[in-house]
Amino acid sequence: MPLFTYLVTFKGASYVAQGSHSNFTGFASTWSAGIPPEALPGLTPSLRKELAKKASLGGFTEFPNLTHVWRKSIEIGGSELQVVAVQTQR
Repeated sequence: MPLFTYLVTFKGASYVAQGSHSNFTGFASTWSAGIPPEALPGLTPSLRKELAKKASLGGFTEFPNLTHVWRKSIEIGGSELQVVAVQTQR
């Protein structure tokens, strides 16, 4: 299975997660669950609950002119959380 690297950014902070899956879209828990509090300090406990509800909603879009790179934006507490998924290994 391919290895995917997920870069999550929120309010100027970032977090990186990896997971091997058949595809990158159906495994939101890989990048949304278990984010250490110090990694995304703006993601309060109530915003974490909101993220858990919204993480698997909506789809990713492919970056133009790049292969195996996708992104997704989610509004959490009035701020944008961005997720970039990169297939880093086949």
